[in-house]
Amino acid sequence: MERVLQEGRRRERAQARFYRRLCGAAEEAGDAAASERLNALLADEQHHVSRITARLLELGVVPDDDVPDREVEREPDLATWEVVARERESAEVEWYRKAVEETADRATRDVLEDILVSEEHHRDELSGKWMSAAGRSEYRKEDR
Repeated sequence: MERVLQEGRRRERAQARFYRRLCGAAEEAGDAAASERLNALLADEQHHVSRITARLLELGVVPDDDVPDREVEREPDLATWEVVARERESAEVEWYRKAVEETADRATRDVLEDILVSEEHHRDELSGKWMSAAGRSEYRKEDR
């Protein structure tokens, strides 16, 4: 369970960096619509990091703050970001599906399921703001 949470946190930190770089590019380009959309995605990814970090701390585990391997990726291009983002979000959905399947602890599974629902929405809509402060995704499986 610790391994899954640490890997999930690493992945979410990489996603947050990806969207943060794109936000900067959108702002530099003066593209307010893209900036707003990307900032919403960034906010969700940061919330995912926070949820996983909180669960690790609840379990008495120190979060690993190593730099993600994905940090060496090429800089995202604002003109084609949606294609790259959809591929990344698809990979996140697959990873979370497997993580949920292999996690027996109910509280941890709830966190992973919430993030999975949010990642499915990101993949399908490439928009954010699908994580509530209460920890249950606004976009529920029943709604799909």
